[in-house]
Amino acid sequence: MWITPVISGIGALLSLVTVIFVARLNSSSEHRRWLREERVRAAVDLKLAVSKLRVAHSRPDPGDDRPEVNPGRLFDFAEINAAMGRMDLIGCPQTVTNVQVLRDRLREFVQASVNGDEAWRHKRTNLDNTVNDIIQLVRKDVL
Repeated sequence: MWITPVISGIGALLSLVTVIFVARLNSSSEHRRWLREERVRAAVDLKLAVSKLRVAHSRPDPGDDRPEVNPGRLFDFAEINAAMGRMDLIGCPQTVTNVQVLRDRLREFVQASVNGDEAWRHKRTNLDNTVNDIIQLVRKDVL
């Protein structure tokens, strides 16, 4: 007589444990999916923001008749700072380290461009390489 309630109790307990286990798996899976999507979105935003800065601070080749895109070299850094901040918050540790390198490369490129330094092209290439490294890290991280 006592065996039926005990077996029913054990069955109910196992069902409860299974429900909790499945709920945690779903929650973890959803969080990983969200994080992956946010990392991709942040990388795209960063690439676009750096591209805008790159265009604004690039100079035409000598003898090129096209006007400069941003002759006063004024640029709003809010978008690029927001994109780097998002990468700092949700990126993997190696990505966060590369974003710090990107900050230095951005500063070097902008200073070289504003000051008319002849090495601005080289600094732009360094900037591009750093952004590409970040994109590659995000690709590896989300795949």
